Amino acid sequence: MGVRDGEASPTAMLADHLSALTLDAVPPQVRHEAKRVLLDTLGCLAAGARTEVGPIARSLGALYGNGDAVTVPAAPGRMSLLGGLYANGRIANAMDFDETFPVGAHFGVAAVTTALALAERDGLSGAETLLALVAGYELGGRVASWIGPVAQVEGGRVTGFPLVWGVAAPVAMAAAGAASRALGLGPALFAEAIGLAGSNAPLPAGAQWSNAVDLPNCKYCDAGWCAVAGAFGALSAAAGSTGFPRILDGAHGLASMCGVAHADASLLIDRLGSRWMLSDVTYKPWPTCRFTHYPLTALARLLAAEPIPPEAIEEIVIESGPLALSGRFTNPAPRTFASRQFSYPHMVAMLVLGYPAGPDWLDPAVAEAPAVAAMKAKVRVEPHPRGDSFAADFERNQIRTMPGGVRLRAGGKALHAETDFALGDPWTPETRLDDAALAAKFRRLVGHGAADRAIEAVLRLEALDDVEPLLAVLRAPAAGASAARAAA
Repeated sequence: MGVRDGEASPTAMLADHLSALTLDAVPPQVRHEAKRVLLDTLGCLAAGARTEVGPIARSLGALYGNGDAVTVPAAPGRMSLLGGLYANGRIANAMDFDETFPVGAHFGVAAVTTALALAERDGLSGAETLLALVAGYELGGRVASWIGPVAQVEGGRVTGFPLVWGVAAPVAMAAAGAASRALGLGPALFAEAIGLAGSNAPLPAGAQWSNAVDLPNCKYCDAGWCAVAGAFGALSAAAGSTGFPRILDGAHGLASMCGVAHADASLLIDRLGSRWMLSDVTYKPWPTCRFTHYPLTALARLLAAEPIPPEAIEEIVIESGPLALSGRFTNPAPRTFASRQFSYPHMVAMLVLGYPAGPDWLDPAVAEAPAVAAMKAKVRVEPHPRGDSFAADFERNQIRTMPGGVRLRAGGKALHAETDFALGDPWTPETRLDDAALAAKFRRLVGHGAADRAIEAVLRLEALDDVEPLLAVLRAPAAGASAARAAA
């Protein structure tokens, strides 16, 4: 197994392992984490449909032709398979509220939306859907670990973003893994699907993204397009197309195409079947770049320990690491939908003023409210004294810590808090978001009575004959304008 032409092949080993994977071989805690990713992504999908990206993604999905295969929130009817994949993949990532793998990449949306789309089209059971999701996340996570963090490291210190980087490849791979398992592809076709998805993944356009201030809503990669590329790789392989079935192998493999000079191929295949990528999922309590969650965690803890009326605050100084110090992060007046997800002054105002984390944080009506503008003017950003040191804590090429902090002046008091871990990290009891916290986030994002029924369905997914109970939450009427938005 896993040998091609007399040599060990990481691509073949992954294809062999994932094509033969059964749900019984997946530990209960890993299956449960997959359900948590599913629930969180469904919430992001339901709420993302109410943002400016929703109608854009639905109209672009319609370009893939008519169909009656896939449910898309707020669409008048079901869409074609590829149209639904595009729309749901992009919408679920729209708010930057989806899970984050600890290299700075989001690919859970691709694994979830691909598994659900094929389950809906082909009538797969809940157990088959869950297995496809696990396979997709496993492939995406191993490729993401192999490519590594979106960080330039010099002399053991993080100095910023590398010149060539991108997060699209793991997203396409997650979709390819989920689609290949849902379609029941054998090892040879699974390897072809990996090759086709990898060669058709978007270019690593991270340098364009990292230098922009007025950020476009296509984001660091179009997650919908990545989902289509990955799933189409599996569908193409099943139809007889051939690609590069050793695309992950050797010095000219996919990592080198993504700008990685010295990729460690062992990360692709290390402890297959016993080390699961779902164990390293981080979740977001706020719809902002994950790198900003460290100072936000410090601020949230400070305000919880010593509640301060917003009007009493005189200044808030965010202490951040080098990956979150560029103009987009210090921008006091973000003008675009995506820019609000990366502006410290904006997100601090949202947190301090108590806006519910969700679409309100990204709404232009909220962003332009006088109280929000006044609070943003009180925020400035500085380097954290230890902000560039976290490369020393990398594990399996993944980020573990990222020191961040906050200094606050109010009513003659000078307060300070800092943290090396962010809320949503699974590695400390204090930061792990438990099931109750994720369920509360889901209810807030869904905003209607179907939320509790969907939570129950996700928890008993293995027992479901089909995924209809999950899709009901996407078909329910959208929630109306929130009180927070109305007040703004």
